[in-house]
Amino acid sequence: MTLPAIIGIRRPCGSVLAVLAVIVTPAPAARAQEPPAAAPAAPATLPMLGLDPKDFAPMAGSVEWPTVESTADAEPPPAAASIRYTVEVVGLDPLGLADSFRRLSVLKANAGDETNIAQINRRSAEDRDLIDQLLRSVGHYGGNTVVKVNPPATANGPSRVVLTVDPGPLYTFASVNVVAPADATGPAPAEIVKPWLGVAAGDPVDALRVTTAQEGLAVQIADAGFPFPVVGKPDIVIDHATRTATLVQTIDLGPRGVFGTIRIEGEAQGMRDSDVARLARFGPGDPYNGALRDDLRRAMIHTTLFGTVSIRPVAAGTPTADGTQVVDLVVTTEAAPTRTVSASGGYSTGQGLRLEGSWTNRNMFPPQGALTFRGIAAEREQVVATEFRRSDWKRRDQTLTLRTGLSAEQQDAFNATTFEVSARVDRVSNLNWQKPWTYALGSEFLVTRQRDRSAPNDPNNTFFILAFPGIVTWDRSDNLLDPTRGFRLTGRLSPELTLRSGSYLNYVKAQFEGTGYLPFGDFVLAGRLHVGSIIGASRGRIAPDRRFYAGGGGSVRGFNFQGVGPRADDGTPTGGNSLTEASVEGRYRFQAFGNDLGVVAFLDAGNVDQDTVPGFNNLRFGAGIGVRYFTSFGPVRIDIATPINRQVYDPKIAFYVSIGQAF
Repeated sequence: MTLPAIIGIRRPCGSVLAVLAVIVTPAPAARAQEPPAAAPAAPATLPMLGLDPKDFAPMAGSVEWPTVESTADAEPPPAAASIRYTVEVVGLDPLGLADSFRRLSVLKANAGDETNIAQINRRSAEDRDLIDQLLRSVGHYGGNTVVKVNPPATANGPSRVVLTVDPGPLYTFASVNVVAPADATGPAPAEIVKPWLGVAAGDPVDALRVTTAQEGLAVQIADAGFPFPVVGKPDIVIDHATRTATLVQTIDLGPRGVFGTIRIEGEAQGMRDSDVARLARFGPGDPYNGALRDDLRRAMIHTTLFGTVSIRPVAAGTPTADGTQVVDLVVTTEAAPTRTVSASGGYSTGQGLRLEGSWTNRNMFPPQGALTFRGIAAEREQVVATEFRRSDWKRRDQTLTLRTGLSAEQQDAFNATTFEVSARVDRVSNLNWQKPWTYALGSEFLVTRQRDRSAPNDPNNTFFILAFPGIVTWDRSDNLLDPTRGFRLTGRLSPELTLRSGSYLNYVKAQFEGTGYLPFGDFVLAGRLHVGSIIGASRGRIAPDRRFYAGGGGSVRGFNFQGVGPRADDGTPTGGNSLTEASVEGRYRFQAFGNDLGVVAFLDAGNVDQDTVPGFNNLRFGAGIGVRYFTSFGPVRIDIATPINRQVYDPKIAFYVSIGQAF
């Protein structure tokens, strides 16, 4: 929406040419206003503000500047000598207009080129008009700009073009009113709309603020429940005698809306109207809200099935007896590619290099039925797996996942070959809608053959395991990928039934984790506590990969993976029935070399015990520093750590590379 330009003032444009100097004198005293038909033309439109002088309302009781015709030719003859020049402007910085002048100035655009005094004179006249419009855009009228061209300081140096600006008096709004037209179909708009106009009585006549507010009015009115407002151009009248202005904004809010049905058109990717309606955070009959409509559009894009999505409100029938209008939503989509090939890699001391790749068709079983083939090739882990994932299953942001796969691990504590079949339902958080509460419920069936390397006389054992894991998270942090304030609390509970060598054992694996974030400007203090317990079975009877271990990049840095906790006589980790981990990090984020970077100092502590109750005795400590490179998908993390109370089996230095903060 274009804001009509505030009444223009024709300024003197004549000039007196002296020896390498152009001096513009202040305007003479104002004279009486001429009839409207004889009013001088307004200055040219200022592109950056979208102002159009033709939209000016007639001035009531105003006094205009006299017209002084220029005696210079439109195209002055070239001067004999070519000169170079620099440009200085004085008086615009305090008004915040210096950057705008530099972007639009004709003198600035041609500075450094060889020219002549006649061309400088012409460019100076254009820049005086530009400055006049810039001043009026922030409420200053009757200003004056003096342009001087100073001779070079040295024989071969450039001339100095200096523009000295006197902004003139500041004009203010005497009144700001919002009215409905005579044929309005909606209620009185003043109470709803007036706070959004950007200005109030007594404020400077700032055209940029008014223009910016105008551009967002229709959206804000729709957010307030009126889907079809008619927003007229603001009527602004300047009174130079009192140095004030009046603003009258005409708006018909239209009827108040309520949501109706949702229809999808275009390349629907197998989605039906009911599938789209399931993504909406509103239902038929709910009060219309433009923000909820935009949330539905973002949810459609978040499915990754569509490249573009637009939602158009359409009136359904005529307004009801109570004055409300049913509003249907027409969703128009354009399909996006659904196949993805991805690869990632990482490295950590003790685990070595890790490479992971996958192929996904996100709409193999429409709508939103994704099929993924995944593989991991690492020094100590190999995986091939297939996963089916139905997004927005039954409700928005609820996911059904079915998975089967075969894996092999060669860790310090055990060797394991495992076949797995699992099913899980997740209520997930995402960047589009970070939820305070999320959960996951599932079941796992595993057939695994494992050798406990801490028990050399114990042969390979086959375990049949049926587990029912559940997770609940309370999230009050401010960001999923890089939180800087708030906290997260997560509880995990997994009852597990195991058949080993013809005998059954049952136990419960419980864990609790809390993280907190406290900002101090660009510095964030982050903390983490993680405890766990296995209740109902002794350590030696539990499958080795189901026990607790500590150490590594996501646990106690400075130690190898599984390197914290009890060990056998030969130094092999045994695992345990309880776990304690704690970490504190100081994170500082800054800009350098055109990149978004961070540095981190951290202290980690942890222990694993064979008792079922986690404790804080015999803790192992690791400390280190790290750097972060922030990207759109999260920070890239590089950490270097060393054990503080190092033992013979521990490394002197540990190095970790991964994506995401440690916690």
